[in-house]
This record gives sequence, C-alpha cells and structure tokens, in this order.
Amino acid sequence: MPAIPSLALWVLAWIFLFIGLTSLIVLVIYTKYGREISIRLSLISIVFAAVFLGFSLHFFLLNWGI
Repeated sequence: MPAIPSLALWVLAWIFLFIGLTSLIVLVIYTKYGREISIRLSLISIVFAAVFLGFSLHFFLLNWGI
C-alpha cells in the first residue's frame, strides 16, 4: 500500500529547505566577502543550515514513505 503524502509535511519540507539553503548561502557570501571574521555568525549559519536541511530531508523522506 503506497504512503499517502501529507500536505503539511510537504510544505514544511520546502520551507525548511529554503531556510537551510538561504543560511548556507549567507555563510558562503559572508566568508567570501566579509571584512572581519565573526565566529558567532559562522557557527549560527552552520547550525541553522545543518538543522533545517536535515529536517527538510527527513520530511521529504517521510512524504515518500521511506
């Protein structure tokens, strides 16, 4: 029996994917063009990217029934 995808999980997965990718892009741009190195901003961006991309992948896998 195929799994029935949940609309709420699907929407959350896409939102988390965009938040994670945005924080990853902010990290890359800041490390390339930032004038002074901020360990706090780098750590926050890494944590946000990892958490949101991880939950996004988890929600996509739940939707696909894996």
